[in-house]
Amino acid sequence: MNSDIANLVKLQEIDDVIRALDSRLAQIPIEVRELEKEIADEKKSSSDAQERLAAAQKEQRAAEGELSSAEEKLAKYQDQLMNVKSNDEYKAMQRQIEVTKKEIGDIETKILQGLDALEELERKRVECEKALSDGEERVTGLEKLLNEEKSKLENERAQRQQAREERVGLVPEDLLVEYEKIAGTRGGVAMAAAVEERCQACMVRVRPQVFQELRIGDTIHHCGSCNRILYFTEEEHATAT
Repeated sequence: MNSDIANLVKLQEIDDVIRALDSRLAQIPIEVRELEKEIADEKKSSSDAQERLAAAQKEQRAAEGELSSAEEKLAKYQDQLMNVKSNDEYKAMQRQIEVTKKEIGDIETKILQGLDALEELERKRVECEKALSDGEERVTGLEKLLNEEKSKLENERAQRQQAREERVGLVPEDLLVEYEKIAGTRGGVAMAAAVEERCQACMVRVRPQVFQELRIGDTIHHCGSCNRILYFTEEEHATAT
């Protein structure tokens, strides 16, 4: 293989790794934000559950206050009943007493229902609080792993970048410019193996004469379809045969 082509193939391998590293490094902050959103959602759920419980407790206290007032009113009416002078006054007071007793019954029912609601809301609050605690512990662990992964990837990328700079120094400037131009228009992939007279990037057939010249390795050729720089290696030769 032409030494310039060999260096470009190695450069492409390095660039492929760097591109994969960059892709993963770009994904990590997204995953961190997703984890932070999970915790924010858990915190909101926990806060909402606490607020609903507090509101229900307030309503319960209000109902208990209403019950106390109604019971005082009933006691007052019952005392007044003993002092009425006429039958009409007695009947009127009896009606007041019955109305108040019904009011008390309704409030007591409301309080009992409120107790059931409070129990459920408290259960939900505890559940949300536990989910938040578990979520924070899980997210903390995952964020630590992501940060460790990021550090390793950054170190590896720095090593690959150094290797790239060393490899770039071995490629003629005009050929490097051509490589970079093709890579910029072809998703970062400027090189393509030729196997069984086909470009392995776009699978378009390579002319037999061009393929033979690639096997000899003295001439630089481009794919007539995707314009990538073609190369032939012993590995491709073994595959082809």
